Amino acid sequence: MRFVKGILLGAAATLVASAAAQAADLPLKAKAVEYVKVCSLYGAGFYYIPGTDTCIKLGGYLRAE
Repeated sequence: MRFVKGILLGAAATLVASAAAQAADLPLKAKAVEYVKVCSLYGAGFYYIPGTDTCIKLGGYLRAE
């Protein structure tokens, strides 16, 4: 009886410890993307071309039948 009680207690302690260890893993904060910068000089939708001071607007239209 003592042996079974000890095994059950040990199993319960192991489950609690493993659950606590998994809960401690916090998600890492993602680094900011540095190669895409918004160009507010011309308005919405404009972005700087990486490595230059030039702004460009990306957009388009798609029609399908």
